[in-house]
Amino acid sequence: MSNGFTGVILRVNLSTGEIVRQEMPEEFYRTYLGGGAVGAYFLLSETAPDTDPLGPENILTIAPSVTTGSAISGVSRCSAVALSPVTGAVGEGQVGGKIGPMIKRAGYDAIVITGRAERLSYLLVEEDGVHIRDGAAVAGRPVSEVCTFYEQELAEKGKGISILQCGPAGEKCVRFACLLADRNDAVGRTGMGAVMGSKNLRAVVVRAPNTKKVQFADPEGLKRLGALGVERLKTAEFPATLRAHGTPGIVGFQSGCGNMASYNYKTGYHPEHMNLAGDSYDEKLGAGFTTCYGCAIGCRKKMKAETPYPVSDALGGPEFETLSTLGTNLDIVEITAVARANELCNEYGLDTITMGALAAYVFESMETGCLPPEHMDGKTLGFGKPEDLFWLIEKTGRREGPGDVLAEGFQAAIDHFGSATAPYAIHCKGQGLPAHMAQFKPTQALMYAAVPIGGDHMSCEHDWLAVGGDLLKGLGVIGQPTRASMDLPKVRMTANSQHLYSLLDTLTLCMFCWGPGNLFTYHEIVDLVRCSTGWDCTFWELLKAGERKTNMMRQVNARRGFTSNDDVLPERLYEPMPEGPSKGLHVDREVFPEMLRQYYAVMGWDVSTGNPTPGKLMELGLEWAVL
Repeated sequence: MSNGFTGVILRVNLSTGEIVRQEMPEEFYRTYLGGGAVGAYFLLSETAPDTDPLGPENILTIAPSVTTGSAISGVSRCSAVALSPVTGAVGEGQVGGKIGPMIKRAGYDAIVITGRAERLSYLLVEEDGVHIRDGAAVAGRPVSEVCTFYEQELAEKGKGISILQCGPAGEKCVRFACLLADRNDAVGRTGMGAVMGSKNLRAVVVRAPNTKKVQFADPEGLKRLGALGVERLKTAEFPATLRAHGTPGIVGFQSGCGNMASYNYKTGYHPEHMNLAGDSYDEKLGAGFTTCYGCAIGCRKKMKAETPYPVSDALGGPEFETLSTLGTNLDIVEITAVARANELCNEYGLDTITMGALAAYVFESMETGCLPPEHMDGKTLGFGKPEDLFWLIEKTGRREGPGDVLAEGFQAAIDHFGSATAPYAIHCKGQGLPAHMAQFKPTQALMYAAVPIGGDHMSCEHDWLAVGGDLLKGLGVIGQPTRASMDLPKVRMTANSQHLYSLLDTLTLCMFCWGPGNLFTYHEIVDLVRCSTGWDCTFWELLKAGERKTNMMRQVNARRGFTSNDDVLPERLYEPMPEGPSKGLHVDREVFPEMLRQYYAVMGWDVSTGNPTPGKLMELGLEWAVL
């Protein structure tokens, strides 16, 4: 094992059963680092423009990075990358927990999966052997049961295991099915669970000796960084909130300022939002917490309740996004109801964000009379009714009746239920929007429209950074935007911070620890990579790696026919919000097209197509990817 990487990528072809240990040179790791960039590399270099995301030729890459495996807060994440069945474009999601460190301890820098098994299977990955095994024993079983089954079936003294699985919804190729890592962590977006299910692969189980460690260039330097993070946690405001209440701890602030999707994205405020705030229910319903490998924050909060809706502590409790998309956005503000809906989604392996957006689409379509009850098995579904949501999740997870239509996504639903329902489908490129309101945060308007993976809230720093002058200067942003501005400095902030967030995903680092203003500084990202690998790298070099990943993903889309014409927002975001603290705010229909053009120009892309120019690709060492 070299410093920070093994030099070996595991290649598995499920169609042929071929298993190969592909050796890669150090230059590959210094260029791509890991995570989403490694996954984008394989998609760009090995898939055809017309590859079906649910076909055997799609490539699913599960990748930690050169920093993964050290016991430092926020250094344990892992990326999953493939063509997305949700958007038809590139797909990517990240997950915390321990799956990334376990892959490294098993001796691999990434697992790259192609083909389709003849029957339902699972992949057992160990340093001394990799096996494709029959998965019939877990067919159709919920996520928590499968975790228990494999933990008992594959337990071996002195070894730990980690399980990444697609859930029963993934088995049925529900297009927005997610991946679950063990019991508390999810690759939530872009349908990576459907990709795994389409390959007849229910799970990847990684087993490694408990004593096995990843080799790094400067272990003592990494220990110092780890200790620094623990010490700063005592005074770091946002991470301290996460430690106390998890992401539910920000509900009061976000909805209180008008930035928590409510009533199908009509407004960012719900008058009863505090029912869903972590500090309102933790004492009564809290069931402890889990944490990612090596992290001192412990933001994964668990819940348990018996009434009014039963909630088990077998899986993690709802995060902020879910409290909105399965809560305020559906006018459901009873916490156990939202937690129950979250648990159902987790057991099936469904993205809670897109599931919630589809439910809101159904509820408003029925409320306005353009979706009659006969399309919903005779039921009249609506906002504020938890049982209606539970029923819709069950139907979708099982692909039964109307759920079989919703499992295909927004456009399929509109085609089936009628074009009159289209205004209530709030999505970008087919992916339901997160909780953050683009009417309130112009950076999110840009990212929802233009980010390669479809509507996503984790691809750049939000507008809060605009008031942190020193943080902006650290990213080379000239000018001083405000939170609400839609000017060129705001566009620069969006683009420059997108490079940073893309770097975090490439190094598989958690933004709660490594994002601007949290536990670690920009310079300490460099220290982390230097101590891990021994490379004499710079922040400039690392930001270029982040930019490289974004450009590779955009180029995957360009090859598949995507252009600036696909970078559009739902009409609702142009409508002034009718109430709450952000009343009257909206995306300016006249200004936004100019923001997009400026964004393309700042990114170095063709302003007419919105895609990377040959010059930009050559600058990033991607001349091999020029069309």
